[in-house]
Amino acid sequence: MAKTLVKNKLGAKTHSFSLPCDDTVASAFCASVLDGEYVGYAHVGTTGSDVATNYNMVELMIKNDAGLKTDLNIACKASKTEADIYTALSGKTFNGVKADNIAITSMRSVA
Repeated sequence: MAKTLVKNKLGAKTHSFSLPCDDTVASAFCASVLDGEYVGYAHVGTTGSDVATNYNMVELMIKNDAGLKTDLNIACKASKTEADIYTALSGKTFNGVKADNIAITSMRSVA
């Protein structure tokens, strides 16, 4: 089944939702129903493997130099270390907060 993720920006707020249709139908729907700016992302395929593997559940607190902060939960490969996570996230922006300071609050292995 086709699926399209839609991000709709209304002023300062962005709302995301999924539509159970291809991008052509989703685009027509958005043009007739939505206000503001919107963009659709169509699911074009699946990569990777469905074989169960070990991974780490990581909870992070990200702060910028202005004092704004956000929390982020990710699942990463079991082979990744704290240093790998810091390197991958440093300088990137999540939920409007640039990752100037990153703190891992929890990292646990999941089988």
